[in-house]
Amino acid sequence: MTVEVRAPVRERLLDAAQDVIERSGWSSLTMAGIADVAGVSRQTVYNEFGNKHGLAEQLAMRELGRFLDVVRQRMGAETTLVDGIRAACEGALLMGEQSLLVRTIVTSLPEEQDADFLQILTTESGEIVEAAVAVVKQSVLDLYPPVPLTDPELEVAVEVVVRLVLSAITRPSKPPHEAAGDIAWVVGLALRGAAISDQ
Repeated sequence: MTVEVRAPVRERLLDAAQDVIERSGWSSLTMAGIADVAGVSRQTVYNEFGNKHGLAEQLAMRELGRFLDVVRQRMGAETTLVDGIRAACEGALLMGEQSLLVRTIVTSLPEEQDADFLQILTTESGEIVEAAVAVVKQSVLDLYPPVPLTDPELEVAVEVVVRLVLSAITRPSKPPHEAAGDIAWVVGLALRGAAISDQ
């Protein structure tokens, strides 16, 4: 019963935080401000997230879920692994251009960039990478059998792809379709190398 009650409250608080960020930016966000927008006590906000950094982590993980929905959808529309990776990467990178949380990091001047989100997507990205790798790896196994890689090799390959996409999202240097093509090219090389070594 507690879980059923708490989950909607957390979503309301995350929605409230996102609303404040859209209107006035992350730097102006306070736990009290979220409480006012959501119509709850400030203590409720602290109970859910601990502090502002904890809130940033939960916002990032919720946003990751949206990114992974796009990844699964795009991979499912392709018939080969390389094409699936290309489509999924492009979808994630295009979404990154539209994501409020990503824009909070990427479009600010360096001295204005938010430390919480930047840390979560770079130095503290372990949880995000782990969750993304699990979803992408399972999608590869479900959609493109048989994969010419051992399970540990596939794990490494998928993690490399996830980290390249994360890097391209936070520090874009090419248009999404070009960056996605580059990543897919690397995957193609790995698959060809694995096929040769099996002969």
